[in-house]
Amino acid sequence: MNGPETEIKFVPKQVIPTTPQLYDELVGSCFQSLAKVSLTFAPIADGDAIQDVGCGTGVGTAAIVEAISGKSVSVTIKGTDINESALKLYEVKAARDNWPAEAIKDDADASSFKDNTFNLSLGNALIFVLPNDGIDTVKEIYRTLKPGGKAIINTWKYLPNFLPIQAASKATRPEGSPLPRAGSEKWSQPEYLRSIIEKGGFEKDKIVIETSPVFYHTAEMDRYANMLWSFIGGTTSVGWLRSDEENWEKAIEVVKQEVRKTEGYQEVPGNKGILRFVANIAIATK
Repeated sequence: MNGPETEIKFVPKQVIPTTPQLYDELVGSCFQSLAKVSLTFAPIADGDAIQDVGCGTGVGTAAIVEAISGKSVSVTIKGTDINESALKLYEVKAARDNWPAEAIKDDADASSFKDNTFNLSLGNALIFVLPNDGIDTVKEIYRTLKPGGKAIINTWKYLPNFLPIQAASKATRPEGSPLPRAGSEKWSQPEYLRSIIEKGGFEKDKIVIETSPVFYHTAEMDRYANMLWSFIGGTTSVGWLRSDEENWEKAIEVVKQEVRKTEGYQEVPGNKGILRFVANIAIATK
């Protein structure tokens, strides 16, 4: 879900362990809103076979089920991921909420599915965390889509929470230390997303890029800042520094201050906030 770029094992004592549960608490509602908005650009038809690629704990599948709720539409969903812990939570949700879905362990870069299997593939908040910029996964999405099938692949055009993380890094780490998520800015460009999808096999004139705001309600701000720093702060090429432990509270204060300065931020009761993200959403037809 959120692996570091290093094998260094030191972890500050304040770090909240990266688990599927933390992932759900930190980004679940945001990523579900992202999937929900993305699905408005590719209507789901009765009988569709759908793949939720890199499904995690199921936020994309939840959005699919919500999109067809109350309609005379029957679909089958394969939620695929390599993280077994996430898939276990997916199975719990599928049983609890009666999803027409199956959790399957599958490598997005080398899928076990046959050619021409799916009518719709959803890659929600996925491509920008994959090796090789996700090109291998896009090739597999293309291969497993039926002719005329559609892929929905999204990235972030604007992220209100990455600059606060980088500001905390600059404020608490030695000069010249690598910044978390350095280089992710390329994904803000719609044409970069288009280029990756083309390299995955889709024809340029069959790729449409839309943009849309996505709003996210944070947890209580102290909790949110601690989760965010725990989740992203140690993902550089050098991992966590031993000084991060003693500078933890300073980093958290910087994160909170900078989050409140972001474009579109709204304060709400309970020391919580609403963040405004902007998504690039690609709809590619095979």
